[in-house]
Formats: sequence, structure tokens, C-alpha cells
Amino acid sequence: MRMRRIVWGFAAATTAAWLFGLWADPPAMNGRGISHEVFYWNGVLAWGFMAMTIVIAARPAWLERVTKTPLDELYRWHRTLGFWALGLSVVHWVTKTLMQPILSLMTLEPVPKIVRGELAGFDLFWSQLRGFSVESSIWATAVALLLGAMVFAKAIRYTKWLLWHKLFSVLFIVLSVHSIRLMDPADAFLPLGWINIAMTLVGLWYSVVLLVRGAGREKTLKAAVTDVRVDRDVTLLTVRPEKPLAVRPGEFAFLATEGEEKHPFSVASVRPDGTLLFAVKALGDYTANTVPTIAPGDEVTVEGPWGAFTPAFLEANEKDGARHEVWVAGGVGIAPFCAWLESAAKREGAAPCAKLVWCIRDRAAEPLIGRIEWLAKQTGVDLEVVESKVSRLDATTLFRDRLPESLSLCAGAGLSESVIDAYLKAGGKRSAVRREHFDWR
Repeated sequence: MRMRRIVWGFAAATTAAWLFGLWADPPAMNGRGISHEVFYWNGVLAWGFMAMTIVIAARPAWLERVTKTPLDELYRWHRTLGFWALGLSVVHWVTKTLMQPILSLMTLEPVPKIVRGELAGFDLFWSQLRGFSVESSIWATAVALLLGAMVFAKAIRYTKWLLWHKLFSVLFIVLSVHSIRLMDPADAFLPLGWINIAMTLVGLWYSVVLLVRGAGREKTLKAAVTDVRVDRDVTLLTVRPEKPLAVRPGEFAFLATEGEEKHPFSVASVRPDGTLLFAVKALGDYTANTVPTIAPGDEVTVEGPWGAFTPAFLEANEKDGARHEVWVAGGVGIAPFCAWLESAAKREGAAPCAKLVWCIRDRAAEPLIGRIEWLAKQTGVDLEVVESKVSRLDATTLFRDRLPESLSLCAGAGLSESVIDAYLKAGGKRSAVRREHFDWR
């Protein structure tokens, strides 16, 4: 995946630029000079990872196209890069302490005493800015660690959690002073300095975008709710965007009601009149308490489309022949597959050779069951409904008779991992697995 190459490419380029700087402008052979170089290297790495998390959070329109990575996968990278940035920040913080045993074994030249004359104007301001950049970085790192720990606090309401999470943009702006002020002037003319400055500018821009405009503004439209149907813990929500959206089967969009943050939901159906159907299950405070109270005529915002969980049969050539596929949905994870089936029903030519396994608790409690059964019959897709109140899915049985060329999943982490593990043990390739991720937080 391209995002993996971007991340490791950045780390490799940063390290190579650092090594080049050591050769082109060797540090003073004393504790201060050597420590500064190690500070500089791990600091720029942490800074670059933090800038990447800010860009992903801002959701610019070009994000998926440039990274060639769907947004649900990018948010997993957002979380990973955030933890890496925090970890490296701690290492950066204690670098001098960690290096002390190594420095004690080396014969180092004394550190020359710096004698400063009378300062005025910009020189005085620049000198005093050093103290601020050092002190502010300490408390900013402490606040960042606290915010990072809040990722695991599932009890915090999503809207409040996301509001607190936006403080990372404020911290990035504050830490930008640290990043630029503590860089030696000579480093600005070397590759690592260019990387540091570039990541600072990019992160600053998207930090301001997040704080002022909000995430995903370029792909956000107003929409009107045209129909609401609440069936137990599932709400079927139909909305009409003010402009038609080119949504491909399986893509998702963010929805927000007044006073709430945007939440991602798969688009279950794109109607001929341009309306979008969302199937929202009560899995959290917003989906359980707010979504069921939405009424026809209410105004919402829609951001999208996002994602790349689209059916392989749309890109397949007729000469390739039918590919045997297995699709696995968990509960409301049926939504993208509903869109897949609708697309297959409208498509001319051979129907997909697929088996759809839908794991639910109770058939009678699923408002989409009739629609899915009808679409499966129309397209010739083999539908298997597994009700957990009767028995749970044995993933090994899915691949006992025939190994599919591809496996597609939209389910919770536990179910998805068990099915993927069974597929790989049966001889399937990981590259043939396509998955839409549920848990972003």
C-alpha cells in the first residue's frame, strides 16, 4: 500500500538527510554538539509523523488520491503515526539522559563558553524566544501525552473526545516555535533543515484549516432528510444532498446534525433521484440517542464520498471470466454490500460469482433483510444468514469446499480477524483480502 511506502520513505529520507548533514557539516566533538545532532534527528522524525497525522485529520480532497489509500485505512495510520510521534517525543525529551552513558565513554573537547554582548531589537527577541521554545515544548509534550492516553478512554462521548483531540492542532502551532527556533541557522541550508521547514509549514497550514474551517470542508455539502425509519436499534436514514454526489457502491460519507461532529457511515444505496440511504445501528451515544430523533425535513451536512471498498466485479473484464468471491458482513456492515448488490442488479453482463455471509443476531430484527434477500436472488449471489442467537459462524467452513480468489469484509475486528486467519490458513493470499475498518478511534 502506498501509505506504507510514504511513511517509511519519509523515515529513510530523514535519516539519510541527517547522515548527509553529519558529513557536510560535522558537529563539534563535545557533549552539546553530539547531543544536538541526535536531538535533531529524532525530533524531525517525531515532527514529521505529527504533521502527517494533522494532514490526515484535516481530510483534504486530494488525500486518498495522492496516498492511494482509502480513508478508513488512513485513519488507522493516523492513530499509528500519532503513537509513533508521541513515543519519539518522549525519546526526544530524554535524549540527553539516554546518551549520558555513551558520552561518558568518549573523550570530548570542552564546550566553549558563549559570551553574548548587549542585545537589542530582533536579536533580543530571538534570544528570548529560545527560553519560550524550550519551556513550551515541555508542557506541550505533557499535554500531548495526556491527549494520547484519552484515545483509550472509550467512556468519553465521541463529540467531546473529538473536541479535545483538536487541541493537537493548537499544540502543533505552539511546537512550531520549538521546531524552528532550536534549529541551527546553518541547518536551514541542509536537506534535513529543508525537511524540517517543509513539515512545519504543511502541519501549520492544516492545523489552521482544522481549527478554522474544520475537517473535510472541500467535500462537504448541506443535505435535507427526506425519510427516517427506525426499526429497533437500526435507523434507515434517507438524505438528499444539495448537489448530486458521485458515490460508487461501497463508499461511505460523514453525516453531522446541528451541534454534533461528523460521523462516518457506509452508503447503503444511491437512489435514481440522487438521495442516499444510510443504515445506522445504535452502537454509541450519537447513533443511539441522536440519529433516531432525526426527522424528515431536518438539515444535515454530508461529507464525501470516501473509501475504496468497491466491488471487484465492476473493474473485471468479461474475458477474465467469473471470479469466485466471498463477502462477509457483520450486522450493519451489510450496508456497503447492499450497494454492491444494487450495482450488480443494474449491471449488464454476467453477475458476480459470490457468496455473501451476513452475521446478525436475529433475522427478525434486521430491517434490510428483505431487501438483501431480494437483491441476492436477482443477482444470483449465494446468501447465507448466520444468526448468533442460533449458532455462531465457524470461519473454517467458508473455505472448506472451495478457496475464493478474493475475500471482502465489513465487520467488527474480532469477526474480521477470525475469517481472515481462516482464509490464510486455507491457502489464500493476504493481497486478495479487502476490508473496510469499523474502529477508527
